[in-house]
Amino acid sequence: MTSTTSAQPRYHTAQRYTDRTGKAAYIAGKYAPILVGRVLDVGCDQRQLRSHLPAAAGYHGVDMNPAADTVLNLEEQNLPFDDGAFDTVICADVLEHLERLHGVFDELCRVSKSRVIISLPNPVRNLMLAIAQGSQGNLKYYGLPVDKPADRHKWFFGAEEAAHFLKARGDRNGFDVEQIDVEETYCPPWLGTDGADRLNSHNCRGGTTWCVLKRR
Repeated sequence: MTSTTSAQPRYHTAQRYTDRTGKAAYIAGKYAPILVGRVLDVGCDQRQLRSHLPAAAGYHGVDMNPAADTVLNLEEQNLPFDDGAFDTVICADVLEHLERLHGVFDELCRVSKSRVIISLPNPVRNLMLAIAQGSQGNLKYYGLPVDKPADRHKWFFGAEEAAHFLKARGDRNGFDVEQIDVEETYCPPWLGTDGADRLNSHNCRGGTTWCVLKRR
């Protein structure tokens, strides 16, 4: 297992992102060595990743969006593919939106022949950032909106718990963590009466966790 605190990890990129299009470029650049063969993109939105992959890659996107190659509701349906049907399976910033997170995670592993790439946000960090903004802060995907939102996060966790979940659940499915790293590590300090920063931990400061699971 590697991290951003050790030597440069195998999978890396200077690309950063602020939207779905940028995220697709980030994924394609960072994980280029394993985005070959058959690639399944679970939660593909409008298939933005496809244009960044080699022409020879067998890309297939799954989403509720009509633009997907396979349109389905992950809360109600399993992935309609055989075991090990894809060389690499990607699921970026999707699982936290699903009540059926655990079952879908297992499905990602089932249909992967070699690797699964998963990203999870850090809701704890996002909460701290919102609190730091005071009355201007917005608890994105949480909070108490006047109208029922079309989408929201179903789970609340920190970076350490995300890493533990990915390792332990991956192990149950026959996968080891090949690499795990985070995007961004800043969180405003929260000083106690002794002057110590109560938020000076990876659990609070670690941003989005990116993980590559490799089948044993």
